[in-house]
Amino acid sequence: MTLDRSLAITTAAFFALILSISGLVVVGGSQRQLDTGKMNEMQATALLLTSSMAQAASLSATHADRIANDPQVVALMKAGDRDGLARMLKPSYEALASEAGVNMLHFHTVDIKSFLRVQDPTNFGQDLSAIRPMILAANRSRVLQKGLEVGLAGLSLRAVAPIQDGETLVGTVEVGVDLKSLLELAKSASGADFALFLSQAMTGVVPKGADASKEPAGLAIEAATNTTLFQALQDRRAIGLSREPVQGTARIDDRRYGTFSQPLLDYSGRMIGAILIVRDFSGLDSGFLRAVATAMIVVVVGMIAAFSVVMIAVRAMVVRPLAALATYAEMRASGKPLDDAPAASGLADYTRLHDAIDALAAGHSPPRGGADGGSA
Repeated sequence: MTLDRSLAITTAAFFALILSISGLVVVGGSQRQLDTGKMNEMQATALLLTSSMAQAASLSATHADRIANDPQVVALMKAGDRDGLARMLKPSYEALASEAGVNMLHFHTVDIKSFLRVQDPTNFGQDLSAIRPMILAANRSRVLQKGLEVGLAGLSLRAVAPIQDGETLVGTVEVGVDLKSLLELAKSASGADFALFLSQAMTGVVPKGADASKEPAGLAIEAATNTTLFQALQDRRAIGLSREPVQGTARIDDRRYGTFSQPLLDYSGRMIGAILIVRDFSGLDSGFLRAVATAMIVVVVGMIAAFSVVMIAVRAMVVRPLAALATYAEMRASGKPLDDAPAASGLADYTRLHDAIDALAAGHSPPRGGADGGSA
């Protein structure tokens, strides 16, 4: 194998190795950054929802406390005037429903029975003591309670405030916020999809229209911004209960989704299900793959360009001068006539080699004008 070919193969292999390692390092670093970015984005999205729910709970508590301390409300509750209370609060309920997403304004008696649902005045009288621990806690402690709780109407974000006439408890009032509206607001702000799943085993309640016996881990959708998407995830067993946040990925219909699941806790801190957040990362992943493909093209083009420059320089500075010296040495050693001397090289080592060849040839080659009568 000639020196030219050996150098070409060695140089090409060296550049390919170096650029491949560099490309793998860059792509690996970019992939880690992408994964970290996805994780941070999902966590920020989860924080957005939980912050929205906490804010809604605080607003519900504010409204419940204001209503509970209204002297006219206290007087009507003490008198047991259901119709008067309904007429008085209907405008307030309608305003809260349109402006704050309130879907429940519910009054309860001291013995924890439903007294008035302003949104449904004809539906009252149920004993809530066995199924509504939040009302029971507010009734007994006379301290406002707020948070998530499952009731007859399903899961809701509620605040329950005691209604007192001096030191005497005359009932409690509850303000509830529609969770679906909160999820839709969070989706509008983040672009992600949200769902709340209830566990039948933990709540003893099956959401309307759901058959929890057919769901993994007894989970059923209580509220969601995209029921079809979350049902598909549930069918793929991508949803489960966990006491710690869990992040993952799922592929549905050639689209790649990032998922983030965290425990769904009620007002007392008891786990009752799961909050699932899903974000479509197909565009982000496609962009990353395009960037990787572009990087690979740049690496290949860069390798070809660098290889070409290096080989041109090596041939000009090493291979060609060395080949010329080799031809010159062969000619001097054989005593053949020299038509042209090799061109002088700017490198000192080549000049030394040229002089050494001349010195050796002068001591061992036939004298000029030998027996054959030729001339040197």
